Order: sequence, then C-alpha cells, then structure tokens
Amino acid sequence: MQSFEPLREIRPETGYKKDDVLVIFGEVFARGYVNGLIDQARKAGMKVIFSTVGRRDDQDQLRPLTAEELATKEQPLINIPLECGFDLEKSSAGKSPADQLAGLKLSQADQAQLDWGQIEESRQKGRESFRARVREWVAALDKQIPAGRNVLFAHTMAGGVPRAKIILPVMNRVFKGHGERYASSQDFWNNTLGKFCAMSFLDVTANSFADLMDLSEPLRERVSQSGGQVSYVAYGYHGTEILMGQEYKWQSYAPYLQGFAKVELEQIAVRFGLKGVQASVYNAPEILTNSSSIFLGVEVALYPLLGALKKEGGAHPLTRDLMATCQALLKPEHSLDEILNLTDQYFRSELIGKHWSKYEIWPQHNGPEQMALMRTTSEKIIEMHRDEKNLLTARLSELVFNACGKAMLHEAMKPRKPVWWIGHDLVARLV
Repeated sequence: MQSFEPLREIRPETGYKKDDVLVIFGEVFARGYVNGLIDQARKAGMKVIFSTVGRRDDQDQLRPLTAEELATKEQPLINIPLECGFDLEKSSAGKSPADQLAGLKLSQADQAQLDWGQIEESRQKGRESFRARVREWVAALDKQIPAGRNVLFAHTMAGGVPRAKIILPVMNRVFKGHGERYASSQDFWNNTLGKFCAMSFLDVTANSFADLMDLSEPLRERVSQSGGQVSYVAYGYHGTEILMGQEYKWQSYAPYLQGFAKVELEQIAVRFGLKGVQASVYNAPEILTNSSSIFLGVEVALYPLLGALKKEGGAHPLTRDLMATCQALLKPEHSLDEILNLTDQYFRSELIGKHWSKYEIWPQHNGPEQMALMRTTSEKIIEMHRDEKNLLTARLSELVFNACGKAMLHEAMKPRKPVWWIGHDLVARLV
C-alpha cells in the first residue's frame, strides 16, 4: 500500500513555456478531469495534441473517426484508435469474452461460466493489438513534436467495464442497490463476472499507462537529446481529504471496484520513476462526471468543498460570489450550512467514520447499512435543490478539475513524488 502523501503546496512555476506540448493519451469527453489540465496548459501557451479511442462499426470492428466525427473534435488529433481492452477480442475459437456471456440473464449472473483459456487468449490478443496501435500512434506523434520542446503526456484511460449486456445491470445492483435490491460488491468481485471485470479494469486503467511509457521511450530519448524533457501524469483515485468538523480527514467512496486497478496504476508510476522516468499519479477528489454517475452517492463527498472554501478563504470576493451562486440553486427554505451539517454528520457517523473510512484496507466493499445511508443522504441533498438537473455538483466539480489541472501542470516536470493526493484544502487554496 502506497503511503498517504497529500500535496499541500504546488511549485510557483510550471517549468513549461510557450509552444511546449501537452499530449492527451485517450479521448476527451465533456465534464472530465482532464479538461482542467487542458485549460491550464493553454493558459501557459502550450500546444495540445488530442487522441481518440476510435469507434466500433456494425461488425464490432475498431475503426478511426470519420470525417464527420472529426469535425466535432478539437484539433490537432491523431486519428489512430487507442481503445484498450479485450472484451470484444475474439479467440481462436471465434468467441470474444462478451460472446461467451451473450444471452445470460440477470437471475443467472451468479452462475456465469467462462472458458478462461479463451479469455487469456483474447486478453493477449487485445494487449498485442493495443500495443501495436500505440506504436503507430507514437510514430505519428513524433512528427508533430519540434526539437527542443518539453512534452507532457496525460494518461486519461480509465474504467474498462466489459461490453457484455449482463455486466451493467449487475454492476448497477452493486453500485446502486439498497434495501431489497442490495447486492454485495464482495460477492460480485469474487465470482466469475467480478474476476473478468478485474482483468479488464487492470488492462484499461493501469497497464495502458505502462504501455504508454514503455512504447514512447524512443520519442522520450529524441526529445531529451534535443534539449527537451518528457513527463507523464495519470489520474488516480484512492480517496482524499475533506473537511470534517474543522479538520481535513481522509475518506473514500465505497464500493469502488476499479480501485484495485488504481493501486496498480500508482505502483506503475513508482516503478517507472525508479528507472528515471518523470511519472506521477494524482489521486483527485470525487467529482460528478458522466462516467462517475454509475456510483450512487459519489457526489456526497463533493459538498464539503464548500466548507473548505470558507475555511481557506471565506472573506475572498471569489468565495463570496461562489457561495451566493450556490445558494441560489437551493430552495429558499434550505441553506449551504444545512448541507454542510448533513454531510459532516454523515462522514463523522459511527457507520461511515469508523467502518468505511479505513485507508489501510482500501478499496473497501459495500454493506447494506452503508449503501442505505449513502442513498438517503444523497437524496436529501438533491431534494434541497430548486432543480434536480441543476445541482451544486456541476459548479463544484469544475472547481476541482481546474485546481487539479493547475496542481498537475506545476508538479509534472519535476515530480517530487510518484503518487500525490489532492485534497479539498489544496483545491480551496488554488481557487
């Protein structure tokens, strides 16, 4: 387990100059963490080069973006598909892992069977295919990096939920189920579907970072020889500090099954750092994104940022304006202090504070009482809003990913640690 290292202060200067290059390894979608890093890089005058994971055709074959699809994307973009994973990769028997699970009903999920020999074959083929496309992508990228430029790679690969129809309904039960619909994440993780997901999460979330650093070594050497430097950053999640009472304390969302792959992501940064590669993983606070919405109540940990903002700069005009904007989103009979009291009670409760906030045993699985309390707390806060489609979480999420982007850009060139935690204290100070 990596020792807990909160980033308290950032370097005053980024080290990056005009026309240095930020390269996005993955695809940029709306409301994601990497948007904050892109904004900060552009403010520094850096060139941003985008990528794509590609798309699947009617026969499930991976393809580049079409001209019409490219027209909706920011440029320059290297149009070589960087989709990672093996769930749709066919074995020599002609079946992909998703094919093996076709037709399985929700009631049969616990009895799922997989031919692990074919799974390993598909996994190996998927890894080889991905690495071949990364090599091609690096060769195309190399032509766009002028001599003497510093280069920052941002690894944005995450998730890896297998595209078998049975997986999402089962995961919805695990991540959102409560009461009679409660499903144990530990039971799921230990059965056939969970073991399959673990392999997929590991390849997409973690191993792709190692592949990027491994296969871009020739580019790294060429940039170094011309007077530049190459660094790598990746987005982790391993819980974070939020304000509880008047202290910043670590907490984490549960059940976060992708967390096992995030731990490996951290170790990859450590291993490559020992080889002299400038690599760092940043464990960011929870935000509400399109992809994180599958996790029930993940946004509850975002609201205490309001308290951190008051603590770190309550008299600042930006804080006062932000509080007024946020208050206007609530019904007249509710207040921001009411939300802060509710979340404080939640995180300091006997159940959550003592049993679901243990760094040493992270990632933690769920429990029926924990899931019920998380859902109740989430619903209470949402009901305080004037419009359930216009929540505080959108504004607060933007503050988080902008602050994370600034912290990452200032630390990336000469990372002091291979793994950092960005807490609400730093986010508030950077705001």
